[in-house]
Order: sequence, then C-alpha cells, then structure tokens
Amino acid sequence: MTTLWRVRFATVIGVAVLSACSLLPQPAHHVETETPIYDPTMFARVRVLSSENNQPYTVFRSGGCYQALSGFDGIRVDDGMVGSFRYATRSVVIGMPPSPRPWMRVEGLTGKRLIREYVVPAGQPITYSMGWIVYSGQYGTTRRCVASSMVLTPDAGRDYDVFLTRQGRQCEIEARQIDGQGLDESVHMNVALECRVNKE
Repeated sequence: MTTLWRVRFATVIGVAVLSACSLLPQPAHHVETETPIYDPTMFARVRVLSSENNQPYTVFRSGGCYQALSGFDGIRVDDGMVGSFRYATRSVVIGMPPSPRPWMRVEGLTGKRLIREYVVPAGQPITYSMGWIVYSGQYGTTRRCVASSMVLTPDAGRDYDVFLTRQGRQCEIEARQIDGQGLDESVHMNVALECRVNKE
C-alpha cells in the first residue's frame, strides 16, 4: 500500500470513528447528595472538576507539597479503574452555590466529566495535582496536559471552584472564590514542591 493510500485509509477510518462517537449517547451522569458537617467558622467548601476519560488524574492532599501517585496518600477525585471502564460518571454535591461556570454545574457536565464537592479545614494548605495523558496511534503518540501542583489555603466560610485550564500547550490549575450572588474571583495559589521522603 502506497503512502498516499495509507493516508487516505487512515483518514476514512478516523472519520468513521468520529462519526460513530458522535452517534453514541452521552454517558449517564449520576449525582449523589451528601450532608457532611459544615461549620463555616472552621471550614471551607471546595468544588473540584474531574473526568473519567483519557487517563486523567485529579488528586489533592493536606499540606503544602505533592507526592508521586505511586505513594499518594490523599483523595482521588474520580472512581479509579472502575470509573474509567463504566460508561457513566458519579458527581457528589453537598449544597454549595452553583458554579459561575456552566460546565461545572451538574446540568452542564458533558462526556465523562464530573464534579465533587468537599468540606475542607480552613487556614490549612491543600495541594492539588491535575492533568491528563492520552496515548493513541500506532506509533504510540502521546498528548498530555500536566500542570504544576498548586497549593490553596482556603478561608473559613468561603466556597471555591478548582479546575484545570489549558492555554495553548500550557496547563494550569486555577482556583476561584464563588458565592451565591455571582462572585467569581481569582484566588492566589502557590506552586507546590515535591514532598521530602523520610528514608530513616
């Protein structure tokens, strides 16, 4: 098969796959409501956007440093291997005000995106690590969007959205303070350093 025919064949297959994907129904979006104890004088609330697609990872841990996933001791914002194979997502809400971003609201979720809402201690650093990696093609093409881990120290009684953004080839973790009256204010985050491993 000549190079030209290979290109044409690959194009036809690619179009067929994309057409088939567009005909598939959207994954089911399940929503669970939880009612954790929330004292606004001691805690804050955080909504995190994640996904079950494209080998993503969205994790966070208490403290101001990040760990490799192999030794990670924090919280994963997905359902792991089970979620990646299931044609559905599971969001968890706890009563936070709606996000100013339509794509971070339950009714605006598409594909295998999901949101999880958490009560977190106020005044204590929390480190977020987010990204995704896609392996495709017969030559093992890899596309990735991996941001530097960032530290958010939330204020008591405040609500935050945390999500991954992409500008060209650059990915960043962004935090925004929100409320029920339309507030959508950027929040400063510090770059996290890798946690030191105690080898004693």
